[in-house]
Amino acid sequence: MSWSEIFAFLIFTLVIWDRWHRQCRLKIPSVAEVKPSLPENPPLVSVILPARNEAHQIEPYLHSILNQDYPHLEVVVVDDCSEDATAEILQKVSAGNSRMVLVRGIPVPEGWMGKAHAMFQGYRAAKGEWLLFTDAHTRHDPATLTKMMSLILPGPASFATVIASQRQPDFGVYLVNLAVFSYLFMVTDIRGFLNPRARSSLVNDQYLLISREAYEGTGTHAAVREFSSNDASFGYLAKLKGYLPLVVLGGNDLQTTMFTTPVRAFRNWSRSLVNGAWTVMGPGGGSAMLMLVTLGLWLFWMTPWLNLLGGLTENRLPQAVLGGYQMLAVFVILWMQNGRLLKAVKDLVFLPLSALVFMMMAGSGLTGAWIRRGTVQKGRVVPTRKRLPPWNPEPPRPRKL
Repeated sequence: MSWSEIFAFLIFTLVIWDRWHRQCRLKIPSVAEVKPSLPENPPLVSVILPARNEAHQIEPYLHSILNQDYPHLEVVVVDDCSEDATAEILQKVSAGNSRMVLVRGIPVPEGWMGKAHAMFQGYRAAKGEWLLFTDAHTRHDPATLTKMMSLILPGPASFATVIASQRQPDFGVYLVNLAVFSYLFMVTDIRGFLNPRARSSLVNDQYLLISREAYEGTGTHAAVREFSSNDASFGYLAKLKGYLPLVVLGGNDLQTTMFTTPVRAFRNWSRSLVNGAWTVMGPGGGSAMLMLVTLGLWLFWMTPWLNLLGGLTENRLPQAVLGGYQMLAVFVILWMQNGRLLKAVKDLVFLPLSALVFMMMAGSGLTGAWIRRGTVQKGRVVPTRKRLPPWNPEPPRPRKL
């Protein structure tokens, strides 16, 4: 083998070790494993659900929240100036459910991101000691909140995020999502998220459960009103203030259908990729980082196929062996990512095609963001120039039990 082939062998080995160490070595609890055990008088939880132009999907997901078996619950739904039939659907559901509070959103003020402003309006109407921020495309098992409160109340954590399982309505959405979720698995650091001294944030807007004290101590969503990635940015600021996090795997207890069509998936991931990169490093550095990461991951996903097929067709055994090893490495990473062997095989087959789609999304997102000086979300141009403050965390603040 040449020195370049030896180097490639070592790189793939190192990536497997790193992903196992940061993603899979830790024992992360799942919602399904939690045994419900609430105090005699559990605290009031306010679920806050912002909704804008969600008429095509919101009703069943809203009912999954209203049907939670947690005994002390209110559901605050904010109609964020929807332009479709969302308002009518929400009015119909709220008329028949005393748990639901319907808030008519006001137009977004200058200096605010739309979703952050909707969440802030929900908080202003909420009465709970604990707040649960979720979204309009996530299905909750009836016992999910009871289990999460059973898990978080006895411990020191002040906020928790649940990683929902992803539902793919068709092959096109699956193909668009595949490379993105593989990318997220490669750059995510669960170990760092649980470390109060590390800046890593995994908070997602599908499920953020947080005490009112920690939410207000972080500055509410007003603190992230100018950040395009408001969920991950809020998690970053909460850790910056010293509040302790918890991460839980949703499994079948929390499922999300992020996008119903390939076009929606493509447009939204194009926006989200840019938002995340620019929030961390600004427009210039973020664009360079996203392009480098995209190129690096494309090489990582594609070179196994090129080496294996090239070695076999040119009768070059060392290259074929290297390609086979790299293919095995990618398969192991995909298996670590989803925990299912057959799905890892399917993902391995379609990942090269998905990688090309990923490159197009990154390119499309960057081009549109530079032209508009921001990205488009549900008809609104979202500025993406605000950067996170430097990482200088306060001492950890274990929650008082």
